[in-house]
Amino acid sequence: MKLTGKDQLVSIIKDRIKKEGEISFRDFMDMALYYPELGYYTSPEEKIGGHGDFYTASELDRAFGELLGKQFVEIYTKIGEEKFRIVEIGAGKGYLAFDILKFLQENYPEVFRNTTYTIIEKSPYHIKTQKEILSVFENVEWIQDIIDFEDESITGVVFSNELFDSFPVHLVRKIKGKIYEVFIKVDEENNVQEILKEVSEEILKYIAQLNINIPEGMQTEINLDAVDYIQKIGKKLKKGFVITIDYGYPSAELYKPYRMKGTLLCYYRHRYSENFYENVGMQDITSHVNFSALKYYGMIAGLDFTGFTDQAHFLTNLGLMEIFEKLQEKNDYESFERLNRLKTLVLPKGMGEKFKVLVQHKNIKDPSIKGLDMLPYMSDRYRL
Repeated sequence: MKLTGKDQLVSIIKDRIKKEGEISFRDFMDMALYYPELGYYTSPEEKIGGHGDFYTASELDRAFGELLGKQFVEIYTKIGEEKFRIVEIGAGKGYLAFDILKFLQENYPEVFRNTTYTIIEKSPYHIKTQKEILSVFENVEWIQDIIDFEDESITGVVFSNELFDSFPVHLVRKIKGKIYEVFIKVDEENNVQEILKEVSEEILKYIAQLNINIPEGMQTEINLDAVDYIQKIGKKLKKGFVITIDYGYPSAELYKPYRMKGTLLCYYRHRYSENFYENVGMQDITSHVNFSALKYYGMIAGLDFTGFTDQAHFLTNLGLMEIFEKLQEKNDYESFERLNRLKTLVLPKGMGEKFKVLVQHKNIKDPSIKGLDMLPYMSDRYRL
């Protein structure tokens, strides 16, 4: 297979390999996605929506933001302090932030007045778009990373929608009972060669702590960046909740034998492939989130486990069916169109079941929240 994509980025990756001999798949993926101005997420190309490579829930309908807004109001009440911060990590174009803030402004003006909305964003392109869309609000600020906060300085809610699936991952294989990590080399003709090396103690520790049993012959992903990030969030939160919306599973489901090739996929113009080395810097590379890891390492950083559900149950608990009923009563074309879009958020075989919601809390006496009122059947897919 050949390494193709943005010439400048391919050249930079090759130069690094020449210097180091080989690089881990994790480092390759990091450069492909996040290299300044050339990586997939840091470049100015369209990524989300019809002209991009994928859709997010916030692209489909404003109800997603409004229902999240309702959940944040309940959290505001539970915390019981005037100054409230909503931190969104990776805000895309800014539509979700807009819908949340507009909902609060129109329906809960006191909460809106006491809220600072902080966006953590690395992409200069997205920051520019977000600032244009959110220019009507004066209570929005931007920072580059969660570490820019002082420890225990956030009172409120930290949330993300499709964040952890885009973190670079270590690729591992189990051969004859031993775990190896995938590294890559590239020759002058841009041919990619994968090399297996012994894994680090850090990866072995992760596997042992989460009691993961990787089947013989499986290639799969280990997301150590997610471990690091959830612990950073835990350190920065003083009082409140962490809400993570993403696709993935607990460990018991993620490493089952029928996933022998793992979950790593590429998305380019709404088509997926398993060739990670083509269209470098132009295609998304994602893997399913291990929610057991976020729960386990979050607890180490002081985040207590609140609950785990899927997007369909979470949104239904918050009042999605009431929105359905109102739209059906209107019985006009626009309402019909919205109904069709909203169904995508909750369909069992679509986003409703695929996307999960992990809720964690810190220094909250009664952490029960409406989004977790009714939970799905507790199969391996939901047992953390």
